Amino acid sequence: MFEKIPLSHYEPHKRLTSKQLTDKELNDKKYGDGNLPNASFSLMGSVESFQIPPITDYALEHLFHLQAFTLFHYQAPSYTERQNYPSFLIAFTYSGTGSLTYRGKTYSLSKGDCFFIDCMDYHLYKVDKGRWDVAILHVQGPLCKELYAQFAKNGSFVFHESPEGKFQQYLEKVLSIYSSAQLYRDWQASSCIDVLLTYLLIPTRIHTEETEIPQNIRFLIKYMENNYQSHMSLDYLAEFACINKYYLSREFKKYTGFSPNDYLISLRINAAKNLLLNTALPASKIAHEVGIHDINNFTTLFKKKVGMTPIQFRNSSTLFS
Repeated sequence: MFEKIPLSHYEPHKRLTSKQLTDKELNDKKYGDGNLPNASFSLMGSVESFQIPPITDYALEHLFHLQAFTLFHYQAPSYTERQNYPSFLIAFTYSGTGSLTYRGKTYSLSKGDCFFIDCMDYHLYKVDKGRWDVAILHVQGPLCKELYAQFAKNGSFVFHESPEGKFQQYLEKVLSIYSSAQLYRDWQASSCIDVLLTYLLIPTRIHTEETEIPQNIRFLIKYMENNYQSHMSLDYLAEFACINKYYLSREFKKYTGFSPNDYLISLRINAAKNLLLNTALPASKIAHEVGIHDINNFTTLFKKKVGMTPIQFRNSSTLFS
């Protein structure tokens, strides 16, 4: 792995600790703004580091971007202890054993174990004996905080998969993009990091049979998408799915991110947007067409979802057509 990625090998002759660094070294931006001043570490072993090319100010502010990537070959008793660093860290174990302490729990890590953490929170990762080969990836971007909040809902900050799995493929793709001059490189890298981070959200990596959307929920979603114009109360939807309405509300949001009513409203508003753009029907008629029979309610819901009234939406779209 990483055969096609340019990595620089470094093997210090003695243990490297945070206490040895000068103030200038601690504040060197190449290690990440705020990284070393907020960390304590003691490191033994060798390092394979990746040189990140210059990233535009626009990308730093608006896109997902790589802050650092290093392949560590830790020797015991190496450790890194840190907090208050604006970064999100992904670490993947290729061989050996290590441990992570994060948010009040300690996790043992072995081959194939990966963790995803927010470096603003206190964390400690270390190797107690032998050797630990681990990739350390720091990423940042405007949506990282929100995406991480979704990941944290899985209940664990550690997951497991084969070193030859999709995570490794996505990781090498990101590094490959950064390692060669490409048109819109920052945008391509951001897109790839987005795919990698989204992949971390998918619990099917661990328990496919436990996370597949139940058949009755899938059928209900399809029914709603094909019949959104019809009247659909929560009681009616629960009867269709053959489950209690309170249980339906929990299950529906678990698998879609929406309550049944919010999902239905989104279907209706999306249909209304299409009719506003492609027909000359008045808004009052469109409201009835999509199943909302109170024009005032339609306008309120549309503005809440779209940020403007139906007429404003139609007019603004006409201006740019």
